[in-house]
Amino acid sequence: MERDWIMKAPKNPSTQPRLFQVIDMEDLVPPHHILRQINEAVDFSVIHDWAAPLYTKKTGRPAADPERLLRLMLLSYLFNHSERELYEILPMHAGYLWFCGLDFESVFHPDPHHPTLPDRTTLVKTRKRWRQHGIFDRLMTYVVDQCIAAGLVSPDVHAAADGTQVRANASIHSLREVKLAPVETLEDYLARTAREDEQTESPKADRDPDDDPPSPSPQSGERAHAEERGNFRGTTFSNQTRRSVTAPDARLYKKGKGQEAYPRYWVHDVIDVRSRVMLSRKASVATGTAERETSLEQLASIRFRHPSITDKAYGTTEYLEALFAQGITPLVSLRRKEMEEIPTWKRRAKDPAQEAQRQAKVRDVQIRNQARLLPQQGGYRSIQALRTRCEHVFAEGKECHGLDRARSRGLDAMGEQVLLTAVVQNLKRLCRFRKKTRGTGSLACAKTEFGAGSPARPPVLWRQIAGRMVSKIRHEGSLCPINSPAF
Repeated sequence: MERDWIMKAPKNPSTQPRLFQVIDMEDLVPPHHILRQINEAVDFSVIHDWAAPLYTKKTGRPAADPERLLRLMLLSYLFNHSERELYEILPMHAGYLWFCGLDFESVFHPDPHHPTLPDRTTLVKTRKRWRQHGIFDRLMTYVVDQCIAAGLVSPDVHAAADGTQVRANASIHSLREVKLAPVETLEDYLARTAREDEQTESPKADRDPDDDPPSPSPQSGERAHAEERGNFRGTTFSNQTRRSVTAPDARLYKKGKGQEAYPRYWVHDVIDVRSRVMLSRKASVATGTAERETSLEQLASIRFRHPSITDKAYGTTEYLEALFAQGITPLVSLRRKEMEEIPTWKRRAKDPAQEAQRQAKVRDVQIRNQARLLPQQGGYRSIQALRTRCEHVFAEGKECHGLDRARSRGLDAMGEQVLLTAVVQNLKRLCRFRKKTRGTGSLACAKTEFGAGSPARPPVLWRQIAGRMVSKIRHEGSLCPINSPAF
């Protein structure tokens, strides 16, 4: 048997890179990378028109490119990076730089005449300004419109509403007792101010402060921190008596008996169960009725007339009655499966108030029985089985995009986080759909047909989708909060 001889590699203690390197950023990004797919699926240049009213044209320094800032925000939520971590990774990640329209030279040797990377503080201040002017809400609607135009959201929408808890960016030790100001009459206020005036005019007020005894020395850091945290053993906490000083909008909440109560927010979703596209996502204060109240607002803003799938927490009579009043078919699993008997009385009520209470009881029983009959119909059984996809969407947001905990403090910042998380999740679904169906998305919808001597017309795909959806959705409203281009 012959032996293969291999020459020993020369010992090179140090690697000397080339002095000049010619690199094309396009070649460094794989053709099927998620960033390239998002860049081809959605046109983000619309942000210029949305952000134009927020800036002045004549005074001030030149603002950073809003499209580049938006792409930086999407990178932060798509790959679950904090802003500090994102700016540490950007100089060594070619894909991130390419997605933002930058290269290595623009980061290490910035030139004012070429695109440059905005400062991190600029990104923070821009997020706050856009949040106050509803830019993120428009972005969410815009992405949902692209899903409709691409055909990802079908005309016969079946929406599911659900909520999840998100821990606030606050510690349990930030809770302080709520102290209400005492009610003071006018006479007591005048008497108190008179006593204070007498004390300030007394001779003792004119003494030298150097004659006062020395103040006690401050405590060490660990001891002061321990006393500030306090011992909460045996203390009952409630939202009526305690409030977090770092996140005042957060509330102590727990959904199960064995779960610990922490400062939390509620996050509410309305999704299309077939495509798992989030049609609406909101954040609210954590209360016992927040799920039902917020979902009614979301469904009213979307204004569709198709079945709505929810879990048992939504099975109250008031919620069912509100859905029926909006013309929405509720597919809710009630806690009691058996049909209720219509209450009857042997004697007629003489009091009008008592008669009104009896009629209200009859109406409530009829509403609950009607809601029990709907899931038993054959056409709705398969749809109701898809309700668990709401949980899949929440799990994806918490595991992959940092929705398990609030990034910043305040309900407004939490609303921004849930919207941008929903945007990147919808973009992932749109890109996955475009792999199967080529020639869809906003770039495909922007193309026009030109006939011989005829003006430009909308693309064929756009007209077909619009025709199907208009024929199946009633004229009371559209699928999105604002009129989408697919209509």
